[in-house]
Amino acid sequence: MAAVGSLLSLLQQSIVKAAASRPHCLHTSASRADSTRAALTRLHRQAYARLYPVLLVKQDGSTIHIRYQEPRRILAMPLDLDTLSPEERRSRLRKREAQLRHKKEEPELIDDFDAERYRWFWARTKK
Repeated sequence: MAAVGSLLSLLQQSIVKAAASRPHCLHTSASRADSTRAALTRLHRQAYARLYPVLLVKQDGSTIHIRYQEPRRILAMPLDLDTLSPEERRSRLRKREAQLRHKKEEPELIDDFDAERYRWFWARTKK
């Protein structure tokens, strides 16, 4: 009887090992999350993944490298004028006003084009 019991336990162990070694197909759908899937459909994203390396300059002068959607070398954060002292604020505002005052006015272009001189290009000739 002991021999039959050990034989049954060996048979049971071999069945369990065979069942464990066989791969189980739990997913019945045919969708695959690999490179083949991307070839069949487009990427469903709001923003595309192309980002460019940019150097970001913070207000305190520190710099960090970030990824930005436009190709630029340096991106500077704007200064908050409320955090500056009154003297620094006045000097910055004077610099801004000076830049606005010194804008060069472009001379007005004089148009002396006469279409009558070139009329023969589109006028029909008699045959």
